[in-house]
Amino acid sequence: MSTLQRFDSSRVVMYLDDHPPPHVHVKLRDGRDCTVDLDNFEIKGRVAEREIREALAWIKTNRADLQHQWQRNRA
Repeated sequence: MSTLQRFDSSRVVMYLDDHPPPHVHVKLRDGRDCTVDLDNFEIKGRVAEREIREALAWIKTNRADLQHQWQRNRA
């Protein structure tokens, strides 16, 4: 597991040998988490989009680098 970015209420994590499709995990301080698909930004998990707004904006801004990291870790 690699923490890519920290925020006040969450952090963005990528697991090195995770399953497809390309995605990151967003872990909230209260223990809940979700995944965000890097292709379409679909959120899976019991987390509302408003709760991860800051993390989601960062993911969208850094999408190309995140996809590159995903491919590099899968090789």
